Amino acid sequence: MLAAVLSCPVCLTAQDRFPFNPYFLPVVFDGKISDDFSVTLPEDSIRKEPALRQAFKLPEPPFDPEKAVNRLRRMAYRSFLKNNMRAVKYTLSDFPGEVEKVEKIKPNIFQHIFAIEIETEKGDIDRSARFIPKRQYWSRSGNSLLQFSQNYISKNWYDGGVGNLNLLSVQNYTSSYKKGIVRFNNFVEWKLSFYTNSNDTVRNFRLGEDLIRTYTDFGLKAFNDKWSYSSNLEVKTKLLRNYKENSDEYISSIFSPLQINMGIFGMKYQLQKTSPNDKYKKCNLSIDLSLLSLQYTWLADKTIDPIRYGIKEGENSLLDLGSTLNAKIIVHFNRQVTFTSRLKYFTNYEKVILESENELNLPINRYFSTRLYVYGRFDDSKGLKRDPDLKYFQLNELLSFGFNYKF
Repeated sequence: MLAAVLSCPVCLTAQDRFPFNPYFLPVVFDGKISDDFSVTLPEDSIRKEPALRQAFKLPEPPFDPEKAVNRLRRMAYRSFLKNNMRAVKYTLSDFPGEVEKVEKIKPNIFQHIFAIEIETEKGDIDRSARFIPKRQYWSRSGNSLLQFSQNYISKNWYDGGVGNLNLLSVQNYTSSYKKGIVRFNNFVEWKLSFYTNSNDTVRNFRLGEDLIRTYTDFGLKAFNDKWSYSSNLEVKTKLLRNYKENSDEYISSIFSPLQINMGIFGMKYQLQKTSPNDKYKKCNLSIDLSLLSLQYTWLADKTIDPIRYGIKEGENSLLDLGSTLNAKIIVHFNRQVTFTSRLKYFTNYEKVILESENELNLPINRYFSTRLYVYGRFDDSKGLKRDPDLKYFQLNELLSFGFNYKF
């Protein structure tokens, strides 16, 4: 009967759980009912065979098929051990450790919602792809500043004004391109400040700094990386109207004046030095000399006094041909403290215009700093007002504190 049950193909359900037929595996004795034999008998077969029910003492229908199958399996296992003991070659002690029980994992409805699917190919796993960074030809940087400041202005300052406490905003951006023999540098700057003036009874506040300036130079490599043939262009103008003290007459407005300086042909020298012991301690120097240059000054508003800007009375423009020198140095004392100085020299061999901007930036943290700024200017153009002490020299000094962010 056991042989008949084991040979019945419709009665075997072990294939539902194993990728191979368990009845061809050796029998292992563990002292209890083995799960290696999973012999089931369909419910219909048991009901149709009263002899089976009587032989195995199965209850009359209705009965529990699962209990009947378990009883039949135990009886078949004991009968096999009794009659085929020599065929049993293994016991549980022949195998190391215990069989790990398979635990049923409860379904998680969020598992598939937040699952991350990553599609990979065999080739990607065997060897990672080599990363080759692209070379960058453009370099960009900028500075945003909004600070309260104390300002000293000499009496003959060409834009007018008095010493004061003010609110200053400075925004600048630098973009440089270098590839092969080509050099292309751009600088944009915007300065604007407001201050209260106790001497002015007409307005509650006045303009201090009001400047939009762009500087561009284009060059081709000459002897080495430090020297290049270059041409440059500088454009400066005002943005808002600035009035005389206690008067409705204004001394500057948009495009009044508009100043353009063009270096037609020249040479540029660039030097970059970094300390071998401290990478944050470095110095950048650039000198641009144009032996042939043009300087053009234009007043869009003809009501503004032209003499203030070196233009003859009754005219609103001036064109000078001469030579220009532009130099700039940036010194990084450490990661935070920097000193920046800019020098511009222009002469038409009859007059000299010299500008020198110097800035010492002392950061407190990433967003706040103290700034010392000194702007010196020399202009001996005909008709300009001379200071009793400084003569043709003009001075603008500023000490400020506030927001300062570099990127």
